[in-house]
Amino acid sequence: MLKFKNNSKHIKKGDIFICTHDIYDDRHKYISDAIKNGCKAIIIDKDIKPNNKMFIKVQNTNDTYYQILNNYYNYPLDNLKLVGITGTDGKTTTAMIINDLLNNYINSSYLGTNGFVLKEKVIKTKNTTPSLDTLFKYFNILNKNNYNSLIMEVSSEAMLHNRCHNINFDIAILTNINKDHLNIHKTFKNYLDSKTKLFKQTKLCILNKDDKHFNYIKKRCNKNIITYGTSKKCNYYFYNINEYSDKTTFNLKVNNKIYNITSPLLGKFNVYNLVAAIITLNCFNIDMPSIIDNIKKLKQVPGRLQKIDFKQNYDIILDYAHTTNATYEVLNFFNKVKKGNIITVVGCAGKRYKDKRSEIGKIVTNYSNKVIFTMDDPRNENVESIISDMTSKVKNNNYEIIEDRTKAIFKALSLAKENDTLLILGKGLDNYMAIDDKYIKYSDLNVIKSYFKKLSKEK
Repeated sequence: MLKFKNNSKHIKKGDIFICTHDIYDDRHKYISDAIKNGCKAIIIDKDIKPNNKMFIKVQNTNDTYYQILNNYYNYPLDNLKLVGITGTDGKTTTAMIINDLLNNYINSSYLGTNGFVLKEKVIKTKNTTPSLDTLFKYFNILNKNNYNSLIMEVSSEAMLHNRCHNINFDIAILTNINKDHLNIHKTFKNYLDSKTKLFKQTKLCILNKDDKHFNYIKKRCNKNIITYGTSKKCNYYFYNINEYSDKTTFNLKVNNKIYNITSPLLGKFNVYNLVAAIITLNCFNIDMPSIIDNIKKLKQVPGRLQKIDFKQNYDIILDYAHTTNATYEVLNFFNKVKKGNIITVVGCAGKRYKDKRSEIGKIVTNYSNKVIFTMDDPRNENVESIISDMTSKVKNNNYEIIEDRTKAIFKALSLAKENDTLLILGKGLDNYMAIDDKYIKYSDLNVIKSYFKKLSKEK
C-alpha cells in the first residue's frame, strides 16, 4: 500500500506526508496535523528550517508526488491513450459519446460526472475529476484489465487544485466556455485560465471555433490544433442542421468530403458534442463510414435529455442543465419541436455562482408555458433566498414556487396534459440532495416513479 499522502486527515502511523500546493491551498500549513496523526516523514519544498530529520526537502513537492505515484504504479500511462474534455457545458455528453463509440473498436473507459465506467461496471466518484492519487489508482486498474484508452472530464476546479499535475494527455477537447463556477475562481479570467491549463499539457487540441473565447484559448495551446464548428474555415465544418423530436441530421465536411449524418442525439448543441467525438475517433485511425454507422446506434446519455416512459401521453425529460447556456439550449430546442405546452421544474444550487440565478429565471419563464421554482442542492443557503434571486428579474407571471422538490415534481406531473413536455432540470440522475453539510438520499427519477406508483394504486 502506498504510504505517501498529501491529505493530513488521511495520515496514519508510519505514513509520509507530502506538502503539495495549489493557488488557494498550501499543505505545508497542515504539517502539525500530519505529525499528530503519526507520520514518520514530511516532504517539503519551503524553507521552514526544521530541526529534526523527519523533514525531506525537494525542489517541487507537486513534481515529486507525481513521480512517486508514477513509479509506484509502474508508469501506467505508457500503455494508455488519454483523452481530456473540458468546457462549461457538454463535457459529460461528449466524453460518454466518445467512450460509447470507441468501445465498438477497442477497450475504452470513461471517468467523470457519471463515475468511473469500465464496460458495465460503474465506480461512483466524489468529484468529476478525482485527486491525483485516485487517478493513478484508476490508471493502474485500466492497465491490469487491458484497457486501451480513458476518456475523462477535466473540470476547471481540478486544474485549479493540480489534480492533473504533470499528466500528459494525448488529446484535449474544448466544448465551450461560459460564465460559471465564479464562486470558486473569483473572476472569469481565472476560470478561463484554469480551463486553458489542460491544453498546455496535451499533444493534440480539438477546439470549438464557434466559441467566443476560441482565439484566447488557441494562443495558449500547443501548435497541433483541429477545429470544428459552423465556419467553412474549420477542419470539421458542419451545416444544414435539422432538428426533430426523435433525431438530428446534418452535413459534415472533412478534407473536401461531405458526409450525411443522422444522429439519435437531440438538439443542435449535441451536434457540437458529436463532431468533437467524430474527430477523436478519426485520431484513433477509425474511418468515417464506420463511425457514421455506429452513430445511429448511440443511446441518449443518462441524465441528459433522458425521456422517462411510464406509458403517459406526454413527455417527461430529465436533464442536468444547471448553467445559463445549457438551460437556454434545452428550452430553445423543445420550443422548436413541441406539440403542447412546456412545463419546467427548476432550481439553482446554493454556494454556487449567484449571478446566473436571475438569468436562468428569465430563460425558463420566457420559454416555458408554466414554471415551478424549487430547491436544488441548497447546501447551507436558504432555499427561499435562492428562489428569490431566480425570480428577481422575471417579468412573466407564469410561475409558482414550491420549495419542496418532491412536491414540485408531483405538482408538475399533475398539470401535464396530452402532448405536453415536462422538463425537470438541474439534477439529472443525481441520487442525492446537498442540504447544509449533508448529502441526503434523493432522486428525481425515484420521485417520478413514486408518483406513477401512487397513481396506479388510486385507479
